[in-house]
Amino acid sequence: MHQPGHRFLITSVFTALLIGLCLPAVSAAEDIVIESDEPYGEEFVIESEGEGAEEILFQDDLSIETEDGESPFVEDSGLITDSVVEDDEESTAWRFSIDDVRLEYGHQLNDSSRADRDVYGMLGLSVNWQPQPQWELQLSGRVDGYEQDGSDEWSDLHLDYGDSFVRYRGENMRVTAGTQTVVWGRMDEIPLSDRVSTHDLSRFMLDRLEDRRRANPMLRFETNLAEGKLDLVWLFDFRAPELPDPDSIWYPIDQFGGRILGVDRKDIPPALVRAATVVEDEPDGDGGFGLRYTSSPFFGDIGFTVAHTRRSMPYYRFVAPNTFKTVYPRSWAFGADTAVDAMGATWRAEVVYSSDNPVTHRDFSYSTTEAIEWGVGIEMHPGDGDTRINLQLVGSNLIDPGAIFDRTEAYSLNGEIEIPFDRERWRFSVNFLGGLDEKELYLNPEIAYLGWEPNEIYLALHYFDGDEQTLGGFHEDHSTINLGWRAQF
Repeated sequence: MHQPGHRFLITSVFTALLIGLCLPAVSAAEDIVIESDEPYGEEFVIESEGEGAEEILFQDDLSIETEDGESPFVEDSGLITDSVVEDDEESTAWRFSIDDVRLEYGHQLNDSSRADRDVYGMLGLSVNWQPQPQWELQLSGRVDGYEQDGSDEWSDLHLDYGDSFVRYRGENMRVTAGTQTVVWGRMDEIPLSDRVSTHDLSRFMLDRLEDRRRANPMLRFETNLAEGKLDLVWLFDFRAPELPDPDSIWYPIDQFGGRILGVDRKDIPPALVRAATVVEDEPDGDGGFGLRYTSSPFFGDIGFTVAHTRRSMPYYRFVAPNTFKTVYPRSWAFGADTAVDAMGATWRAEVVYSSDNPVTHRDFSYSTTEAIEWGVGIEMHPGDGDTRINLQLVGSNLIDPGAIFDRTEAYSLNGEIEIPFDRERWRFSVNFLGGLDEKELYLNPEIAYLGWEPNEIYLALHYFDGDEQTLGGFHEDHSTINLGWRAQF
């Protein structure tokens, strides 16, 4: 942890690091690599002219981060196919890439916020080597820089691993061992079957789904089965979520205001929270296992998920007088989902049952209870144009929890409207979430300039409001306007 007095030095060094690494990478690049984001399928590699063999690994519905904003985490049900390599010598080439680079300045809009402004920067790098068509090795890492000014000041420069693995491809199968990012589920932004990923909570909801996940250690086996795809995952070493600094305004416990995310201040006195000791405990051992089967019958796409894993989101358990401790209980999850194209739109539905969800009773005792989560959604392009509208209705219901501090049910309408214009050199989008059972609002309009490829300049507003127990209510003092730059090379 760096002290606040070093914050300007951190920002300057980090910015110089970004620029210094990006510029030579652009001039030295020889290959164009379009990846399907590791969670779902093969990569699509197009070699530059005259550089040797082409390798094309297709699935039925390749998931790519596109200029029109399609999520890279939208699943496909395509079968695993064999690679085509004409030149073994070319396949041994090392490939270096800058996967993601960002620099963002945020200004808090409310005087009551504990922060005035914050700066965030991130650089993600990877090196890939395929010595033979069947074998692949990848090393990936990232550095994140944080700085917050205000009544609570803090700064940090954090190194982390990315998707780093050894992979073997056989006939209609693939085995991957190492650290990976795997996100299951059908719903955009809130995939309910997401039971094997590690959450990144360091910036709360400011980033899209693909940037709110971290790689975690796992062994993964994928194979074709009965006209579909079977995906088996074992989390051989549990990784807790990436949490922000306790002084960050995005931390789940606000000790200055005496609040815990999801709990009404009328239930747990603010004085108790202010005086409490918060223990971030990460349990030892494996994180569990998961199984997912996806297929594309005649009517659309379907998926089934079974998992017995530790939850990735932290729960703060009252373990002793003035002490809260993070716990990650194991839970069984059984889910089913589908996506169907009809009437000029894509219709999605997902439902998940989970066995052990943590709750705190009114006498401060801790237990777990069953829950049902469900969601339905529609995605469309009105008039077959470039505008994209995505709407989702999502609900969560605890089953017979008793008298507890936690919310027993929650219903929300969320989605995104995206409008490219001026020959797709600009993009206007609005992400939103509105509570239906309790007052809650998250509104995120953004304008982005895309004409300076591969760079993107954007200006975004993040507005929060709501009742005490909601996400928007907890962060209602933290509305912010952010100016940033992001790129991939």
